Amino acid sequence: MAFASSIQKGQIPVGCQLCDVGNKIKWKCITCESLMCDKCKDGVHLKIAKDHKILNINEIGKPEGSKDTIIFSEVKCNEHSNQACCLFCITCNKFICPKCITIKVHNGHELLEEEDYNKGKVELKPKKKSEIKLEISKEYTTDLTYIHYIAVCSDGSMWMGDVTKSKLQHVKLRENRTEVITSLNTKIYAMAKTHSNNILVKTQGETKLKLINTMTGEITDSRYDVKPLIPTCIRVTSDHRVIIGAWSGGKAFPATGRRVVVVMDQEGKQLQEYEHDKYKNKLFSLPRFLTSTSTKRLFTFPLRITCTSNGNICVVDLLDNDGRGKVVVLSPGGDILGTYTGHSDVNTEEKPFKPTGILTTPSDNIIVTDVENHLLHILTDQGQSITYYNLRDMGILYTYSLAQSTTGTIFIGCLDEKGRTAKLYELNYSGF
Repeated sequence: MAFASSIQKGQIPVGCQLCDVGNKIKWKCITCESLMCDKCKDGVHLKIAKDHKILNINEIGKPEGSKDTIIFSEVKCNEHSNQACCLFCITCNKFICPKCITIKVHNGHELLEEEDYNKGKVELKPKKKSEIKLEISKEYTTDLTYIHYIAVCSDGSMWMGDVTKSKLQHVKLRENRTEVITSLNTKIYAMAKTHSNNILVKTQGETKLKLINTMTGEITDSRYDVKPLIPTCIRVTSDHRVIIGAWSGGKAFPATGRRVVVVMDQEGKQLQEYEHDKYKNKLFSLPRFLTSTSTKRLFTFPLRITCTSNGNICVVDLLDNDGRGKVVVLSPGGDILGTYTGHSDVNTEEKPFKPTGILTTPSDNIIVTDVENHLLHILTDQGQSITYYNLRDMGILYTYSLAQSTTGTIFIGCLDEKGRTAKLYELNYSGF
């Protein structure tokens, strides 16, 4: 059994959430919960959110009577823009309105009234290092070279996809290896398990998702079609909705055309489409704010997707052909709650954040793999950094895909850089 090391500090992001440089945080927007540097406060944030209220982070929580005392009724709710806020939720670190309370999103959360908030009673409670643990439970050898996709069935068996080998396997887990039940010679580019224990996949050039019957292996057309767009990633939620990342095709980098997140019901009817924020800015076509002119380009390409229990949608955004990326967290209303571009202690211009796999835990933390840095990043449900793990110290290299097991453990699928056999790891975790 190996334990993760290199557990880093804090539940508060160490760098600006609005730029990829990770500049020091100086300001907090209490309307949209963004933490930002001087440059982004006067630049990108001012352009898209002129009516938001911004505070210097040193002034937050100062005694009543200070110049930055917050009047809750003057703060507009980020989820319900026509509502004034009435409470501060310590659990979610955000201001909330009566409608938030009515729909019971914050049931059981710790809430503060205006007087207590302005007396400085907001206490941020980062997790102690000793509370967060990660341990290898089992290690499996596969006959795949790259485990790009994992989907876990209710009986504990798994489907694994290897794009490079054009292989899709249904396997059982034995003592230290995977035993193949079914092997299909097909190249897939996205995968998710349905509640009926079948598998939704995206195949090349199709606008409609395919459905694999896990009993027979038969592949048929599903009812989920985003025509004229092309799917790029899939997630099936606990309430049977299907969330699909999609694009209009063409040149991926720099991005042209449309980049969209579509939400469908169980019957394939479109419920929502996320393409613009409430300021009519494209969610997936914002400029990158980097110092290097060689990397200033438009993005994005929605590579992976997941969601939290309260409806936040978490997207791995691929920024360029080199695999650089970020994690963008959208509220159910379509606003950007947070953007994570890696941890400044480990992600640099030479070692950029290259996210691939993503999942949310039952406690709504977001877990992201950082493939070439052999890291696992742990985030809050709004995309703020909690910690990261150096999995190399555990012997786990080239982490790519993620899945939650039926027993509450985490599966990590890896790549074999030497083109041999990829490893699958099962990990126990606690504290997040």
